[in-house]
Amino acid sequence: MPELLTISEKIAQRISGIAVERPRDEVPHGIPVALRTAQHSVISAGRFAQTWSKRMVLVKWVISGQAIMGVEGKRISFGPGEAAVYVPSIPHRFWAVADTNEFCWFSVDGPLAEQFAIELEFRPGVYPLGLAPVEKIHDLMESLKDHSIQGRRQASLMAISMMYQVANAIRAPQMPSVVLKAQHKIQQGFADPDLSTESIAKDLGYHRGSLSRLFHKHTGITIIDFLTEARLQEAKALLAHTNDKISDISRKCGFREPTYFHHWFRKHTGVTPNELRG
Repeated sequence: MPELLTISEKIAQRISGIAVERPRDEVPHGIPVALRTAQHSVISAGRFAQTWSKRMVLVKWVISGQAIMGVEGKRISFGPGEAAVYVPSIPHRFWAVADTNEFCWFSVDGPLAEQFAIELEFRPGVYPLGLAPVEKIHDLMESLKDHSIQGRRQASLMAISMMYQVANAIRAPQMPSVVLKAQHKIQQGFADPDLSTESIAKDLGYHRGSLSRLFHKHTGITIIDFLTEARLQEAKALLAHTNDKISDISRKCGFREPTYFHHWFRKHTGVTPNELRG
């Protein structure tokens, strides 16, 4: 792919977002697998700086933009709907490719973190794990703010639960190509107000009901729910990180009428677009 040859080697910078991590000199006594970092950020193009420890397990999702994982002599491109998994002892590198890229990730360490990842059969690479679990990442960030031993154990429990979910997704049966194509059409075309289950099925040459059942079987959600979540994440990103007018954001998210977008956004988030923007 051409972008693999032109990625920037300058150090990527965090433009905005939230990052929470344990103090670097803190040893998680009595916690064999400990949550170490959780982050939701917009990153400029470039190479991620070397981490301060190699003894960690990390899972990184792309919300928007594109990234590359370099591991075992290969450079693997990944984007929305995919996540990269890193395990200790295997050298890796990450690059942000687009001018602005939105990511979320978490990492764990501790005396048994590596062994736990091995038992879960984690392997470094890129996997189709679906839409980024942004709310869960924010929950992890909140848990890291409690520095008590009880807080550290609660954070560890939440991180372990996330690792099990990732492991289950990695080991799940291979997603049918038609479901992957439907996901791709949504991720690339959610700005089209006419995008629907029927139009996607027609484009893929599939029966609407058959595609709906297959999609739900392999993803656990409906096509409309997947489309809604894709539009919500884009709307939140544009509201938080741009100065675009609400009317322009509504159009970019697939709505012809800003008024309807306003009510739709409030229904799904509990706040209006303007309230989220502050």
